[in-house]
Amino acid sequence: MTEYSFSKKDIIGVADEPEEDYDLLTVIIIRLGKETEEKGIFDYLKGLFTGDIKRIQRYSHIEWSEPFQEEASKMTGFGDMIYERGIQQGMQQGIQQGRHEGMILGALMSGKTPEEVSKMLNLPLEEIKKVQEQQMTVNK
Repeated sequence: MTEYSFSKKDIIGVADEPEEDYDLLTVIIIRLGKETEEKGIFDYLKGLFTGDIKRIQRYSHIEWSEPFQEEASKMTGFGDMIYERGIQQGMQQGIQQGRHEGMILGALMSGKTPEEVSKMLNLPLEEIKKVQEQQMTVNK
């Protein structure tokens, strides 16, 4: 495991930047090696993905200040929040799609032609025909 971080190098002129303004990214590269630590990389990764700061500290050899630990915990929680939001959005889209298809099928089953349904629901004719074909496939 190798850690890389940014450092400042003035090329033209001199900029007085505090390190905390530009050293915002650390890259850790994990390679398969001949020897592993006692618990191995999987223990480290488990800590990384679950936000277990203490577990991560055992392997990273980075000094973790209290504010940094709090920020790292927030980021793990942020990932969980994004995941949950994605699940909710997917469920809502699925419900909306089901309602949409239900309206199309209801209109078709009442005897309307795909063209009439398209005009009535203000939807593309291709979409009406696609739902109609899917329903015919299910009914076979």
